[in-house]
Amino acid sequence: MKVGLLGSPLRWAGLSVTILAAPASVAAPCATPVLEQCANVDYRSSSCGQAFDAYCQGLTETAWKARWEQSPKKVALLPEELGGKTATVGTQPVTLGVTQFSGMDQSLAGQVLKGQVLYRKRLENLTKAEKAYRTQLEAWDKNGTQITSCQEFVDEKYLGYSRFERLAGQYGDDYRALFNAAYGADGIANRTLYSKDQRKLAPIWADQTVAKNAYFEFSPGPYPDGIKGYEFTSEAAYLANNEQARKWATPTDAWHESMSKQLVKTADDVLTVRQEEQEVFTALLRQREAVYAEWQQAAALYKRQDRDPKELNNAVGEHLYALDKAIEERLVQAQEKGCLDSSKVTSCDWSPRRYKGQLDAAMGPRRAADLQACLNLTGNDFSEGSFVRNAQLLKISTLKEKDYTLNSTLLTQYLSIYGQYIAKLDAPVEPSTGVVRHGGEHGDSGYSGDSTFGGGYDYKAGWEVTAPGGDLKANSFGLTGPWCDYNARVYAEFNAYANVFGSPRFEVVHVGGEAGTEGNGIRLKLDARVLTLSVYSHDRNYPLRMTFAEDKPFYKSDAAKASTTFMVWFIPVTVSGGVSAETGIKISLGGAITRDCAADLLGVDIFGIITPYLTANGFASVGIGIPGLQAAVRGEVTITRVNLPLYSDVGIYLSSPSHPTNPNTLFLRLTSKLDIEARFLDGRILLYAELGPLSAEFPVFTWSGFGIKHNIYTQQVTVPMAQIF
Repeated sequence: MKVGLLGSPLRWAGLSVTILAAPASVAAPCATPVLEQCANVDYRSSSCGQAFDAYCQGLTETAWKARWEQSPKKVALLPEELGGKTATVGTQPVTLGVTQFSGMDQSLAGQVLKGQVLYRKRLENLTKAEKAYRTQLEAWDKNGTQITSCQEFVDEKYLGYSRFERLAGQYGDDYRALFNAAYGADGIANRTLYSKDQRKLAPIWADQTVAKNAYFEFSPGPYPDGIKGYEFTSEAAYLANNEQARKWATPTDAWHESMSKQLVKTADDVLTVRQEEQEVFTALLRQREAVYAEWQQAAALYKRQDRDPKELNNAVGEHLYALDKAIEERLVQAQEKGCLDSSKVTSCDWSPRRYKGQLDAAMGPRRAADLQACLNLTGNDFSEGSFVRNAQLLKISTLKEKDYTLNSTLLTQYLSIYGQYIAKLDAPVEPSTGVVRHGGEHGDSGYSGDSTFGGGYDYKAGWEVTAPGGDLKANSFGLTGPWCDYNARVYAEFNAYANVFGSPRFEVVHVGGEAGTEGNGIRLKLDARVLTLSVYSHDRNYPLRMTFAEDKPFYKSDAAKASTTFMVWFIPVTVSGGVSAETGIKISLGGAITRDCAADLLGVDIFGIITPYLTANGFASVGIGIPGLQAAVRGEVTITRVNLPLYSDVGIYLSSPSHPTNPNTLFLRLTSKLDIEARFLDGRILLYAELGPLSAEFPVFTWSGFGIKHNIYTQQVTVPMAQIF
């Protein structure tokens, strides 16, 4: 976080009529200034401003003190530039800019965010898109238990929780208010929740232990073969590697309430900052796990191709070494703050923010899984002619009802039975139509935020099998044309956008990659742009057998900048902001091709991972020009952080004439899986100002972020595509 700091601490003297009186020596042309002039940078630097400097200083101090005394108060942790200690500060209410929401229809997080923003705005000054979503929610309330979409299905299956979550949007990032509401008369704690058709929901909290705090999740990680790893030598690392503290408690409503009471004397702002620091540490641990897991995948490819992985091991070892060093530095800082004391409860062990995070972790995955199952198996088609409303057309004996959209319980049964049926099919079938597919594509898009900061994305990924000229039969998986020229392709693409201190959006990054058979080889295409500028391009055909493993990071600091002026009560302060981005593509691919039409031989195999990744952060700095006023900025906004790994293993094979069941038959073997791991708009930027001994906090941007982490699709089939003879 960048900070600008002008002015020096001044004494807070008793102000008197003598001080506030205009100096007699001032020349006649300089009229006595008013407060607005004294708060103006240009006036204070003019000859008249300098002549009235003492008068303006007194007037400013008096007005600041009066505003401070009238403002709501809270205990806050000041930035290091203002001392880094807790202080009672005057506060200014959070004000949203012009909100921007679109898309996000394929994810649970998108649905939650769109509902919460309505109540954060208290159903006032809604945009056209927000009004449309409110109308949709009202329609769901009016149609009883009838299900008309997958989004309504998830909302009503978990209605007791969904309504609380939506109404909790009014609290924004005030996690204490959310916690109090959860334990209030209309909350979710210490009670049984129900679906709209009055079925009991499973308890929120599972019987699963959690660490005392995130630092105790640490344990030294492995390295590639032959690589000497980083040695953790600090006392902090020794204290954190504590198995007992790693399984410290089992969260329940009673446990959260008990922890809140034990930390009642610690300011919520301190608890929140300690939790935010832990989330940064957790992200380091997850990044390390991901790097090692990706090395395992890449090393397996090298092994399949009898290729020496020494160069790969060295590169990954260096990356892991740097991450371990950063992890130990964070542990040392945590010890200095008392976070590694396992003998008592510390300010790092619980916070209202941690409560919300654990709520999301407990309730998010189960609802996301239901949403994805519904989207995959119905195509979100609930029309009169759809399978879900005419289940008898499927001729599945265990589907005994005709219409499974009458309530969420029936639809849950339909998804379970139909999902098991689809999984057992030999051919890849589009569940909502029953048509055999020759490929599949999945994608989504979304944008959220306001006119201060905003971020959005779109992605797509999939697979396809093609014949020469694209000649595929529409009603089966049989193919026509020269069979030895069949091709397979997998691909993924991700784009991210942002806005800073204004509504116009700009492209932060584009990353994409694809791999497919082409002739007697494998064609690999990769490309990346940052702020529309091409930073990497790769398009090459690899003959016959290949192994390709590459990690291409691209760094672009301060990628885009803008500035705006905020009123710190009556004083204008200019805040500059921007976006810094890191993006890249991680590739681990291998393959083998054998084509010989005359000899009746065909073998095509592509296997590996394509992972576009991106981190785009918003930052801010402050500049002021009023003597005596100190200002600093704290916080950062994660506009977008995404991993989009596409795992694939695609093969095309021809059986021999002596095959016992399928002689001379072309087979497709496909394993394809797309996962998404993402965070959006997670964080806040707060401006702190100090005049004399009185401090105040002014939110520039504050948002409770949302995350996506789920499997979008998994495709596993081995199917005869065409009998050649």
